[in-house]
Amino acid sequence: MNLNMFQKYFFIKRICNVRFLYSSNSNLNCAVINYEKQGNNSLEYTSEDLSTVTPYFPQSFNLAAYVNNSETLQNLIHLNVNLSKIEKKPFIAEKILKLNFEADIKKSLMFLKDFVNADDIGNFLTKNPLILCEDIEHLEVRVNYLKSKHFNQDEISRIITKNPFWLMYSTVRIDRRLGFYQEKFELSGNEVRFLATKQPRLITYNLLHIQTNSFVIKEEMGFEDDEIKQLILNKPRLLMMSQKALVERFNYIHNVMKIPHKTILQCPHILLCRNFKVKQRHTFLEKLGRAQYNPTIENFVPINALVELTDIEFCKKYAKCHVDDFNMFLKTI
Repeated sequence: MNLNMFQKYFFIKRICNVRFLYSSNSNLNCAVINYEKQGNNSLEYTSEDLSTVTPYFPQSFNLAAYVNNSETLQNLIHLNVNLSKIEKKPFIAEKILKLNFEADIKKSLMFLKDFVNADDIGNFLTKNPLILCEDIEHLEVRVNYLKSKHFNQDEISRIITKNPFWLMYSTVRIDRRLGFYQEKFELSGNEVRFLATKQPRLITYNLLHIQTNSFVIKEEMGFEDDEIKQLILNKPRLLMMSQKALVERFNYIHNVMKIPHKTILQCPHILLCRNFKVKQRHTFLEKLGRAQYNPTIENFVPINALVELTDIEFCKKYAKCHVDDFNMFLKTI
């Protein structure tokens, strides 16, 4: 069997398990000679325990390969941490593997237990495992900042639990972001605390996205500044929605169904509901001649009935028909 130079190189390296530096100027014969001088036999019997020897894993490895020999990973599993999600980001998994449970992770868990329920710790660490790499002193400073801004213990716990990444932001960044919302929407101190507690993700969200949605609500949807303030305090998630979905839902509700701004402000949840559900129920009411959303006229249907009630409740209370009639209608559209 004739082997070219590269085939010989890889064949010898695999059989003999020789570790040497190979470059374009290397001489394959020198490597073989050096190996022969060592006088080692890779097939010799040895009494040494080799059970701890593991093969090399590239960055796209599976954390399961390390569980048997890693106390850190074993304890994380006991905490219900989903390792399969962590290993999707190899650079994070590599950092976690280097941590010592007693020296590094335990103190982080002791800190978190004051703010995160025991049942939620696993989910918290799955979402933000890098919190285990943060200096405890930095985390304490960030919590103390919230206390200095008059957030109570329950509010701090909700913020940290609902937004595991909050503690990764420095106090300077958080202060700037809270200031942005206060100035942008003319909020009082209590309103800033209410907004941050109700939707903690909003504070660390992409500010360009927030500014764009704010522009859309004001310029394209036609809400006034005080109405925008009312909207975001009631449903802050509107600022995190896709601009396209937000405009499409508003256009259908306001321009097709003829629902005025005042009514939408009373039930902003309708903007968070998918368009198809609103369309289905509105179209069905139109067919029955019951699409009447003016509270001053008989047979008034509140718009929250289009999104909050079950099909049975909707049909019985407002469509005045059996739910089977509604289901049959859905098959025709």
